[in-house]
Amino acid sequence: MSKKSVIILGSEIVLVVILYYFVKFNYVQFIPSCWIYQATGILCPACGGTRCISNLLKGNLVESFFSHIIFFLGIIYLGMVNILYVFNRNRKKKIATWLYPRYWYGIIFIILLLIYTILRNFL
Repeated sequence: MSKKSVIILGSEIVLVVILYYFVKFNYVQFIPSCWIYQATGILCPACGGTRCISNLLKGNLVESFFSHIIFFLGIIYLGMVNILYVFNRNRKKKIATWLYPRYWYGIIFIILLLIYTILRNFL
């Protein structure tokens, strides 16, 4: 493994450990609640994202999934792509490069997020 890959992987592990302790000692309570929800009573596209990440770091995968489905799938996708990138960085023949983010993946994510927001507010 190259030195740059080790640095990338090490910094990601440190970030996850910091986030884990942030959640473990319940500092999440200091994050303000959604002002859009408080003002209108309508869930914004990001409502539930903090609970999703918090539950994911605690290991509650089912609660994390149902807190915000799109965020959960996005986090899993980005984690897979990250592992794949570090793995492919040291290989001549790359595998599953079709998973790497493309601009239209972002467009699909935004469309799914809007559909999810509409469905959970009006159904």
